[in-house]
Amino acid sequence: MNTKPGSPVNDVCALTAQQLRRYKEDGFVVLRGVFQQDEVDRAAKAAIRCVTGDHVTTAGDPYPSRATLYVLERHHVEEPEFGHFSSHPIVLDSVQTLLGCDAVMSTAVTYVKTPGAAGTGGDYQGSHPTAHQDYKTYHHAGSSVNWLFSIIPLVDLDERSGPLYVSPGSHKLTQATTQGCVRRVQRCGGDEIGPLVDTQLRRGDLLLMHMWTWHHGGANGSDRDRLGIYNKYRAINAPPACGPHLFTDRAHQVICYQGRSLLPNHSDIPITTARVLLQHREKFLMIRSDRRKEQQWHLPGGEPQEHDLTRRYDRCNLIDSVEIHVQDQLNLEIPWMTYLADFEHDGELCRVYAHPLEEDPPVQAAKGIQEGWFTVEEIGAMKSAGKLTGGYEPQAINLWLDDSYLRGIGQSKTRATGAT
Repeated sequence: MNTKPGSPVNDVCALTAQQLRRYKEDGFVVLRGVFQQDEVDRAAKAAIRCVTGDHVTTAGDPYPSRATLYVLERHHVEEPEFGHFSSHPIVLDSVQTLLGCDAVMSTAVTYVKTPGAAGTGGDYQGSHPTAHQDYKTYHHAGSSVNWLFSIIPLVDLDERSGPLYVSPGSHKLTQATTQGCVRRVQRCGGDEIGPLVDTQLRRGDLLLMHMWTWHHGGANGSDRDRLGIYNKYRAINAPPACGPHLFTDRAHQVICYQGRSLLPNHSDIPITTARVLLQHREKFLMIRSDRRKEQQWHLPGGEPQEHDLTRRYDRCNLIDSVEIHVQDQLNLEIPWMTYLADFEHDGELCRVYAHPLEEDPPVQAAKGIQEGWFTVEEIGAMKSAGKLTGGYEPQAINLWLDDSYLRGIGQSKTRATGAT
C-alpha cells in the first residue's frame, strides 16, 4: 500500500526539445493526434457504458439527462479501455520526463457532460469566476507538491462542445518554499493571471498540464456528449498531503507500467481509524484512555466522522476527523497535517498523518486521557514489549523522518476554504 521513492527515470522521452520548452514556459503542452481513432472510439463507448452503471457520481438524474455532469472515478480504471490510456507508454514516458522521476497515478477520472451542461466553476477561494488551478490542500490529488494533468479528449473540444482554455505561464505565479520538513505553496490569485486561450484540443490529442496552471472547461453547447479522460499523475516521492484515494486491489494489479503498479495506494479494506503523529523536538506524543482501562499506547485520533465519509468527493481526506479528536483528547488545535501512510491492523486500515509542533505544545489532556512524550527508541521498545495498540508506530516515525519524500500541507476543506 505504500511505496518507497524511486530513482530518476530513464532517458526515454516521447517529447521533443521544443515541447519540453513549451511546457516549461507555458505550463502545458499539446501532443497532436497521438492516439488512433479506434482507441478513442473504444474509450468513448466504454464511458457511456460505465455512466449507466453503479460507480458513477452525479448531482443530477440518471444518464442521459440533459445539462448534467457525470463523473467516473477510480473504479472504471479497471476497464481495459481506460487502463489502456492510464498506462500508455506515450503518456507515461512524457509524464515521468516532466516530473523528473518515476510516476504513479493519483486519480483516474472520466467526465461525461451531456448537451447543455455548464462549464467548470471558478477558483474555490473566489479570485476568478470561471478559471481555477487544481493545487488544493484539501484535495486527494491536488495536495501533492509534484504532479501534473494528463487530458485525453474523446471528442473535439471546439466552440460548440466547449474548449479547454488555459492561461499560458500562469504556473509561474505560484511559489513554493521549503519550511522545515514540508513545502508550503503560495497560490496566486485568479486576478493575477493572463488571458485564457483555447488549446484547440481534438479527439486523439494529449494535453499535459502543470499542477499550477490556471484553466477553464467550457460549457457544452453542442447536441452531443462532451467526454474526456482527466488523469492526474504524481511523483512517486510526493504523496498527497491530505491523503490518497484508495484504488481496488484488482486495479493495483492490472494498471502497471514497466513491471510496476501505477496504483501504490490501494486496498479493499475500509479505513476505520485516522490518527496523527505529533512531534516536538525529538519526542512523539502517545495517549491511552484510563476510562477504557487501556494498557497500550496509540497515536491521537479515532474513528472518522460521518461527514468525512459521506462527502461526494474527497472522502479520503480525514483531516477534519483527526482535528476533532485531537481537540477533544488534548485540547490542541492542529492547523494542518501531512499524510504518511495507511497501515493494516487486525483486518482494518488506519490512516496516519503527521504534524511538527514548533513551540512548546499547550497540551491539556482531557479527563481520563493519559498522554506521554516518547523518543524513537522508547517507542521501539514499547512495540517489542507489546505496549502499542497498532504496532505500526515505529514505521510511521521512520516515514516521517525520511527526507527523500516531498511533503506538502494538508487541510480539511473547511479550513482550506478559509485559508489565504
